[in-house]
Amino acid sequence: MRFNIGDKLAYPFYGAGVVEDIIHSEVLGEVKEYYVISFSGNRVKVNVPTDKAAENGLRCLIGPEKLPEVYEHFNVPVDVKGETWSKRSKVSMDKLRGGDILETVEVYKYLRLRERQRTLSAGENKIYRGVYWALVSELSFVENVSVEEIDAKLDAIFEKL
Repeated sequence: MRFNIGDKLAYPFYGAGVVEDIIHSEVLGEVKEYYVISFSGNRVKVNVPTDKAAENGLRCLIGPEKLPEVYEHFNVPVDVKGETWSKRSKVSMDKLRGGDILETVEVYKYLRLRERQRTLSAGENKIYRGVYWALVSELSFVENVSVEEIDAKLDAIFEKL
């Protein structure tokens, strides 16, 4: 998929952002095209090669019509037991790299529920913080509400789980 300047999109771990520019830059003697994406929540700009955008999970933001499905996905059961933390982390990272918001919800829910049972490893905690920000920033962007409002909404969901 081709993005244009001004397009709003989601990028795993960085969350919702806007294509600020499309530039050409020379790297190792080869000129490549990059999307320059700005993320307001963490004041970061990232350059993503246009030819690797989909492979890196870059996608359009979900539309408001997808919100009910996203929130309903929190009701899908997840197993918080299982493999070693390194294997769990690899599975989580693979899901997040795919860029699907439902898999983002699944990883977030898994880590949040697992955190209730025990302390997360340093690697899992890093994934948890990244997936949290990716999820709440996109939902707040799509719903046009503050991150704090989304955070409260998620807290209410997890009180029932």
